Amino acid sequence: MRIRSISARVVFLFSLLVSASVPADSYKRADWLPRWSDFDRDCQDTRHELLIRYSLAPVTFTRSDKCKVATGMWMDPYTGNFYTKASDLDVEHIVPLKWAHDHGGAHWDRALKRQFAEDPDNLWLVDDGRNQSKGDRGPDGWMPPYAPVAALYVQRFMAIAQKYGLRPKLAEASRFQTLAAGS
Repeated sequence: MRIRSISARVVFLFSLLVSASVPADSYKRADWLPRWSDFDRDCQDTRHELLIRYSLAPVTFTRSDKCKVATGMWMDPYTGNFYTKASDLDVEHIVPLKWAHDHGGAHWDRALKRQFAEDPDNLWLVDDGRNQSKGDRGPDGWMPPYAPVAALYVQRFMAIAQKYGLRPKLAEASRFQTLAAGS
């Protein structure tokens, strides 16, 4: 097949990167993240490692074994609010697991699904209510209410999708570009 104009070539190449509506296998969260892992075997799973890493103040633990974080100080990038109780925060997948599943991840093996689910590049600590209100939507369906982080959120979303070869639909990709530019 020969494509004559440069603009037609660009559109054609871009269309190869975005997905058509291809039905995916049914989504099961347990295939992606049955539970948080403790990669370094120090009794602190991914959630608690993140709470320790991103606390702006020294953390306290629920028990003397120092496995579970109780308090610290974290800023939720979606709201700009500060939190001191770990129980008020969720570990948020910037690119939701179901969104990844529906945009190319359905056919990954369990190891890659697990890697994606626990990739620190794709994880933020956020208000548990905000995380639940976002659900499995991408930037075309949900944006952080805290304006200073909106463009960064979309840029991170796009970078993670690209890192894993996920393919947004054409309309989504166009909207993401607009949002990433801050428009």
